[in-house]
Amino acid sequence: MVKNAQTNWDDIRFVVAVADHGSVAAAARVLSVNHATVLRRIQAFETRQGLRIFDKSPRGYQVSADRHGLIASMRDAAASLGQVEQMIEADRPNLQGGVRVTTTDTFAQTILPNAVARFVRELGLQVDVIAENSHLDLGRLQAHVTVRPAVALPKDLVGEQVAEFRFGVYAADETIEPWLGLSGPPARSTAGAWLRAQPCQPILTADSFLTLAGIAAQGLGRAVLPVVLGDRWPGLTRVSLPEDLKPVPLWVASHADFAQSGRLRRVRRVLSDVIAEFAPRLMGDAP
Repeated sequence: MVKNAQTNWDDIRFVVAVADHGSVAAAARVLSVNHATVLRRIQAFETRQGLRIFDKSPRGYQVSADRHGLIASMRDAAASLGQVEQMIEADRPNLQGGVRVTTTDTFAQTILPNAVARFVRELGLQVDVIAENSHLDLGRLQAHVTVRPAVALPKDLVGEQVAEFRFGVYAADETIEPWLGLSGPPARSTAGAWLRAQPCQPILTADSFLTLAGIAAQGLGRAVLPVVLGDRWPGLTRVSLPEDLKPVPLWVASHADFAQSGRLRRVRRVLSDVIAEFAPRLMGDAP
């Protein structure tokens, strides 16, 4: 490397994008810039540092054999710089930048519409709701805030338990006997564990409580559903509320690195208030 060569840290993300995607064109698409910009930044970096990073071939840009270790370090640096940018963005007092909220498809269907309406009215905030049953990486700010059902929060999240919710057994008719089962992330839930302990063999499985509710309403079988969903699903009847299927805590949380952001604290407060209003429905006590 040329002595005293200055590193333009923004160039690192261009180098990493080309290394990860194998061509200037692909990196340009990922970075939302034009082809010439990526090519110029790569060439400037190599010239400034006095070394070649890529070998160009008909198959695209390949990392030079002796540069893989450097690329790995640059990839780590790019991730860290991105996290710094996200932390700054998360702590801006201006709420107009918007916020990404992730939760399961069940709570996106039943709770989040009320919360989004309140965000708009009270905070004038743009909200991106991500309905995802698997957990996103809040450390990389795939989302700012999560509404998460869990017995306990993982160590990298900070938040509060704002409610509990119960599961019930639902069917189109109380006489229906076949069972519908769970797959994917819901299979690892409290409801999934309870189902596996029952002396029944599901005739089908699904990775979404919303999907199961729709199938159960067609009379194909009985399903274990959150009561906030099952009690109001057209065509379903609550068959039972098993006492040995314990309530599950519901949390509103952010990643520990961003939890003290004033902006995100306000968002979590609104979410907590909305969920508190749903507490009777979440426990199956609402009329």
